[in-house]
Amino acid sequence: MKSKEELNSAYEVAKQLKRNLSENLDMDSGVGKGKMLVGILAGMAAGAALALLFAPDSGSNSRKKIAKKGNEYLEDVTEKYDELIETLASAFEKAKASAYTAADEVGVKAKEYKNSLIKKEDEAFEKYS
Repeated sequence: MKSKEELNSAYEVAKQLKRNLSENLDMDSGVGKGKMLVGILAGMAAGAALALLFAPDSGSNSRKKIAKKGNEYLEDVTEKYDELIETLASAFEKAKASAYTAADEVGVKAKEYKNSLIKKEDEAFEKYS
C-alpha cells in the first residue's frame, strides 16, 4: 500500500493538470463541452496515476508508465484542443457571414426607405406647389 504522501502527490498532480487545462483552454468562456472535457481528462489522469501508484511495480517502472500515460493524455488533449479551435473558428466564420448578410439586408432596406421618403417628399412638394 502506498503512503498518504504519495496519494496526496497524485491528487495534487491531477489538480494541477485540471488547472493547467482550464487556463490553456479558457474554459470560462462559456464552452460547456470544454469544461466537461477538462473534468474527464483530470479524472482519467488521477485514475491512471493512482492505478500506477498502487500497482506492484518498481519506482522506475512506475515513473516510466506515468510519463508514458502523461504523454498519451497530452496528445489527446492537444487533439481535442485543436478540434475545439476548429469548431470555434467555423462557428465564428458562420456568424461573421451572417452578420455581413444582415448588414447588407439592412443597407438595402435603408436605401428603399430613403427612396420612399424622397418619393413622398417629391409628391408632397408637387401637391402643395
